Amino acid sequence: MTTKNLHLPTVALSLLLCAITRVMGLPQGVEFKSLNLSSPHDKTAKIKVSPWPFVQSGKPFNMTATFTPVVDIFSTTTKYELMSVPDGQILARGMDEVCHQKELENLCNIPSGEKFTFKYAGTMRGFPPSFKMTVKTVLGFYNEELFEFARIDAVLTIN
Repeated sequence: MTTKNLHLPTVALSLLLCAITRVMGLPQGVEFKSLNLSSPHDKTAKIKVSPWPFVQSGKPFNMTATFTPVVDIFSTTTKYELMSVPDGQILARGMDEVCHQKELENLCNIPSGEKFTFKYAGTMRGFPPSFKMTVKTVLGFYNEELFEFARIDAVLTIN
């Protein structure tokens, strides 16, 4: 190995240590810039995250969403899209059935016209040191007939 090649790992290690020590004292987590729940024909739909607006990594948080669906829901599919801000580049997109997921199974049997409250308590996942990005997420919830009964739009910064 030449001395030229020995310097590359040393430089990379030095940059990594600099980045880690620079943000070591900063709380890592997610800061919500905006959060909105909408539901067709339901102007009272609302969502709440606590603590607000910053949820620190490794700390507990709670989410509550309330809406009244206009259709019966026997099965739920989510469609999601994650975009970087401000350029709008799509980072992830997908679709998933949620009835098999323990924490979301109560989204799979909701009669129309009845007020429904979804509650979730969890711990914010950690992010790599110095990772920072602002993203927009769009999460749609669809019944078995692919009628969108709820939608969450959020802009958040991952610190």
